Amino acid sequence: MSLRVPLKHSDELQAAGWTRRFTAIGRRLNEAVELYRQLGFEILLDAVELDDEHTDGGEICRQCLVAFQACTIYTRPCER
Repeated sequence: MSLRVPLKHSDELQAAGWTRRFTAIGRRLNEAVELYRQLGFEILLDAVELDDEHTDGGEICRQCLVAFQACTIYTRPCER
């Protein structure tokens, strides 16, 4: 299964000063967000997009449902 952030969107975020960190779900996502906040970063969560192969036909597999809960973490230094 291919998970991706659209390249154009990712480029726009990076141009705005965001750094792509990684993609996570559930407890690991919450832990990472809290850690980055404690380190003084501003956080942006971007929902993972599925490729066309896994969304055509209206049927979504079980793995894809998990992916819908995944977010890519972007950070940038807080402006104070």
